[in-house]
Amino acid sequence: MAGEGEKQVQGFDKECEMKNRISQSLKLSNKLILTNKVLLSLHLLEANIMDLEDEIMETVEENPFLELEFQVPNIRASKKKAGENSEDVMENTATRARTLRDHLMEQIYALNIQEELENILLTLIDLLDIHGFLTMPTFEIADEFGFEEEKVQKMVKLLKNLDPPGVGCENVKEALFMQTNDPTVRLLIENIEELQSDPHRLMEELGISKEKFEESVKKLKALNPYPANGFADSEYTNYVEPDIFVIESDGKYSVFVNDIFDVRLSSTNVYEKLMRSGDEKSKKFAKELFDKAKNFVDSLNRRRETLLKLGKKIVEKEESFLKGSRTVPLKISEIAEEIELSLSTVARAVSTKYIKTPRGVYPLKYFFSRAVYSSNNGKVSRDEVKDKIKHLIDSEDKKKPLTDEQIVEKLASQGIHLSRRVVSKYREELMIPSSSKRRMR
Repeated sequence: MAGEGEKQVQGFDKECEMKNRISQSLKLSNKLILTNKVLLSLHLLEANIMDLEDEIMETVEENPFLELEFQVPNIRASKKKAGENSEDVMENTATRARTLRDHLMEQIYALNIQEELENILLTLIDLLDIHGFLTMPTFEIADEFGFEEEKVQKMVKLLKNLDPPGVGCENVKEALFMQTNDPTVRLLIENIEELQSDPHRLMEELGISKEKFEESVKKLKALNPYPANGFADSEYTNYVEPDIFVIESDGKYSVFVNDIFDVRLSSTNVYEKLMRSGDEKSKKFAKELFDKAKNFVDSLNRRRETLLKLGKKIVEKEESFLKGSRTVPLKISEIAEEIELSLSTVARAVSTKYIKTPRGVYPLKYFFSRAVYSSNNGKVSRDEVKDKIKHLIDSEDKKKPLTDEQIVEKLASQGIHLSRRVVSKYREELMIPSSSKRRMR
């Protein structure tokens, strides 16, 4: 009896083990399918309109279950080159050139780092400004996206070691430092404000011979002050076509997503015929193609819905800007919550997209301040704080220029509380020398 019972137990264990294997297999299979769908959605969401058009053409050509209808949009971007607008915006047409983001992504995927660290690194890339700088402090990034600050700092360091030199730096000075070990050139970089205002005086102060000074200046000029230079997303080389349009009529604003192609599933007659055939290979092939086609159409629809939600929310929040006032500083986390999308989805959507408004074409990043501060008059953006610092310095007594600590105190009287370190950082971004170097003698 004991032997028979033992056999039954062993048989039961084997059955459980088999069921567990089947269950694990099913779970793994479902997870893989879900991951492929999500990856496709994220990939299409990240693409700008011109890259998306390339992707659509290629996918439709390869998949017989997709058909394409060319739509003649009633709204298109105007053809003006970047920099021609009196405002610091881009009103122009599209480029298919390689972007800084493309260049960095290739390097990241070759690193083979942990998924969590890779996500942080991808977020940092999305936060780079148009020059290729990372101006948002690590503590703000950690707070905004829920990362550990120590890991953010680690990934910022890694980012700065990627190509091009200077990418991920805070400002021009740091980017230039990354590109040279020449002590004299580094000395010039350290005193770059004075070099611009009075080079002869600086040469005498540093005790450098004229020949050495001129040679070092020549080397300095050969360095690249902006890491994004030469890439498609640089303000000097960029041509863009908006992904979102905002049209004003009688004081009301309408939002449209820029869709040049309408992609949909073709007739399923061929698919149904193949599925009824006795050839298992044909069945499997047809099902794979059909599933890919369906996932592609679904992902395009999700992209459209996401951009439409985002565009409408920006219009809602920035109505005063559209009417001629300043932007209202937005936070990615707040917008994500309001339109009920994940923070990473909104960050990806914002990173490479442009919106055409009645005031011109702007990167979506333009509306998302890297820092938002409280003041006596409500919230102010990082750019507004920098404007206030510049105004305080412009109106100071040149014989007794304001120290960073005094600027901190004056901003605090307006309800804006910053540390001396942050004020110093913003002053350097404005290329304004320290108080000792501003003092008139």
